Parts: sequence; C-alpha cells; structure tokens
Amino acid sequence: MHEELEKILEVHFQDPKLLTLALTHRSYIYESAGAGQSSNERMEFLGDSILALISADFLYRTFPLLSEGELTDVRAVLVRTETLANFAREIELGKFLLMGKGEQHSGGGQRVLAAAFEAILGAIYLDQGLTAVQHFIIPRLEPIAHRIVDKRLFKDNKSRFQELAQAHEGITPSYRLVSQEGPSHNREFTVEVLLGEQVAGKGQGRNKQSAEQEAARGALISRGWI
Repeated sequence: MHEELEKILEVHFQDPKLLTLALTHRSYIYESAGAGQSSNERMEFLGDSILALISADFLYRTFPLLSEGELTDVRAVLVRTETLANFAREIELGKFLLMGKGEQHSGGGQRVLAAAFEAILGAIYLDQGLTAVQHFIIPRLEPIAHRIVDKRLFKDNKSRFQELAQAHEGITPSYRLVSQEGPSHNREFTVEVLLGEQVAGKGQGRNKQSAEQEAARGALISRGWI
C-alpha cells in the first residue's frame, strides 16, 4: 500500500514509519487497540508551518510587485483548506488513510483530507528535507498562485469590482439600498451596485455589507470579469 502511494507522490521514503504516521487519523487510535500509537496531528502541525514558509518564500520571489498585505491575502487564499483537500483528492489520499469506522463512512471530510496532506508534507520534510518538500508542493501551488494574482482573487468582491470598473470603464461603482425586509433579528437587505446610472448587479444578505459584496460578485460575473 505504501509503495502505491509513494509512486503517486513520486517520493520514496527512507523511513516508511513516517508515512504511516502521516496517514493515521486520531479516530483510528480511538477505535483500535492502538495503545502507545500516535496520530498525525503533530506532523500536521509541522507540515502546516513548512507550507507557510515555502508558500511565503515562493510568493515573495515570484510576485515582487505585491505589497506585504497583498502577499498575506494571496497566501491565505492559496493554502486554504479547500485547496489542500483538492490536492489530497488528486493523489487519492483518502483511500490510504487509517481512520476509524465513523470517519471511513464519511470518506474523510475536507478538513481531514487537508490535515492529512499537511502531515504528508511534514513526513517528506522529516525524511528528506525542505528541498524535497519544495519539489513536491511548488508545482501544485504555482498555477493556482498565478490565477489568484492575475484575476485578483485575493481581493474581496467590492475591491475587485472597483478596481476592474475603474480600469475598464473609468467609473467608480456606487451602492444603493433597494429594500430591507423581515424582523430585526432576521432581516434581509437587497442592494444594487451602479456604474453611473446603470445597474450592474444586485445582491441580498443578512446585513448591508454582505448584500453589497453579493451585488459586486453578481456584477463581476455578469461582465465576465471572473
């Protein structure tokens, strides 16, 4: 089983026990007579820190025009749980995980897969060092990072729409509250975003701010800007 995963990872472990540990979810320890066994949580902690370093180094070198705040925002989008879980699915990590029956039944949720992927990074680091982790992870991060930066996906919808509206049409968007309905504890706001007199998008939300974000998102989609 290890050999199959190593082939997918394109990494041959000198110490196979590290890979076993990276694949061991805490539910497996709880549900088996595994006295003295450890789960992958400590290794996940290590992998998370290594990923933070590698992604920061990669972004710093690759995007010299981004500010410190922008680099922080890009990294937050780049290494979020959803992305890591997708990486885990690409290498079919779920079928190699040691999990208790409850987790097996659910197939290992997104958080479990992301955590296991970070644990794999930790295992590669302990077995072969930082360069090996870089060779493994950077080809996965690179295309996503360029897409995030090129499409300004690290900005919130209002910021992105304002930037693009000014660039494409020379207009700063404005927002207009159309309605607010429902009791105070469950109110829904409807907002329109305008470019001049033209309604570019409409959105609903539990507060004015979230409705504005939804209106901006609708405008970005309708104009084909995302």
